Amino acid sequence: MLYLHIEASDLASATGDGTGAAKVEKLGTLTLDLARDWLARTGHVTVRPVLDMARADTVDTHDPPAWMREQVELRDPHCVFPGCGVDARDCDLDHLVPYLPMDEGGPPGQTSAPNLAPLCRRHHRTKTFGGWTYRRVPDPWSSTGDGPAGPRSTTYEWTSPNGRTFRVTTGPR
Repeated sequence: MLYLHIEASDLASATGDGTGAAKVEKLGTLTLDLARDWLARTGHVTVRPVLDMARADTVDTHDPPAWMREQVELRDPHCVFPGCGVDARDCDLDHLVPYLPMDEGGPPGQTSAPNLAPLCRRHHRTKTFGGWTYRRVPDPWSSTGDGPAGPRSTTYEWTSPNGRTFRVTTGPR
């Protein structure tokens, strides 16, 4: 599986002279001509729809649909626990506000990208059973999505069982 990310502006400016750029997860940047060559050489290509990273739909189930999982993994490329670098694609998605099944009185729409964050299994258990808490810090640049940590960065504030706080800022893939 190759995750190729191409901005609309790069596609619009691609002139066929190889100057347009794309980003391949875990490999880096490549020209659109090289991407075109790779795609022409393979016998099987799956094209997925473009994700609107601002999409905030909700669902009434605990587990998010595939598009929502992908959205969270792109927003937060690794476990959001302080100091952890486990790839988000290998993480559980945790509800920041704990999920309560609807048949137990939980409200509808609890599962949404804004209420999910990737945690590796170890840190998911640490949060659930170890007394750690966390929250997403409001983004003062939300109108543009840009801030000092880069476009669409997300900051989480963690509190340890002894009251120490830690901040983790993630950025898009």
